[in-house]
Amino acid sequence: MKTIILSLIAVAAFSLNIDAQEISADKKSSTTSPELVLLADTIAPTPKADEDTTIVRIGKKDVKVIDHDGGTEILWGKDKHKNDRKDRFNGHWEGIEFGFNGFDKPDYSAYNGLEFMALNQGKSMEFDFNFYELNIGLAKSYVGLVSGMGLSFNSYRFENPYTLEKGLARTQPVLLEYEDLSKTKLAVSYLNVPLLLEFQIPVNNKEDRLFINAGLVGGVKIGSHTKVKYGDTKDKERGGFNMNSFKYAATTRIGFKDVSLFATYSLTPLFQTGKGPELTPFTIGISFLD
Repeated sequence: MKTIILSLIAVAAFSLNIDAQEISADKKSSTTSPELVLLADTIAPTPKADEDTTIVRIGKKDVKVIDHDGGTEILWGKDKHKNDRKDRFNGHWEGIEFGFNGFDKPDYSAYNGLEFMALNQGKSMEFDFNFYELNIGLAKSYVGLVSGMGLSFNSYRFENPYTLEKGLARTQPVLLEYEDLSKTKLAVSYLNVPLLLEFQIPVNNKEDRLFINAGLVGGVKIGSHTKVKYGDTKDKERGGFNMNSFKYAATTRIGFKDVSLFATYSLTPLFQTGKGPELTPFTIGISFLD
């Protein structure tokens, strides 16, 4: 049973481009071996009395396979390692985020003031999945640079009964006359890469830390569509709608341990110049970091 489980884990680790090596030990030997912990992503057995434990480390997570008299257990979670030293800089990017979207200083003068993209603020949401983090320490463990990669999914829920279409010269509003209209929105997703400078302040006898980081996030648009729902019918139209393919945004986070508040303000407009209303997106939300 354990052989099959370890084989599946090894294949999964290889598919994620994780360098792992397997170290085996004789549990019945009278010689006591210290627990083996490797600095990279690893597969390492930890011999203990009456049980055989194998650890697969993927990033900051551990998958433990424990074989004992009662059977085989599989545990998944965060663990402490010798390379998680307190004097090593560990930034804050990887994790998930939830926020509310808005537009700063919207200008509809090219459309005679028709605010067809005015937002239902409480239902215009952003979800971020920051799946990779890279840390570079600058001053021991208190100051460093943070980069990585992440995905963001933005929903702009319209307050007024309009949707969008790409016209010959610019994006045009389309009036919706459904009596049972319940939703009209624009959805946009990006692949993001940040560059952040982070400062950390030890608290609670240096057991925990306050942190603040700030910097830039560059993104490339990987998808966009409009969605209209009326009655039991849902209409979805995919397209670029003359939006900018790339974005640059200023961002900051302030938090304690693994929870923070964040704000992001775009330095590029949502639409290409002259091909849509002048809208500058921003997001305010909460982060749950790894």
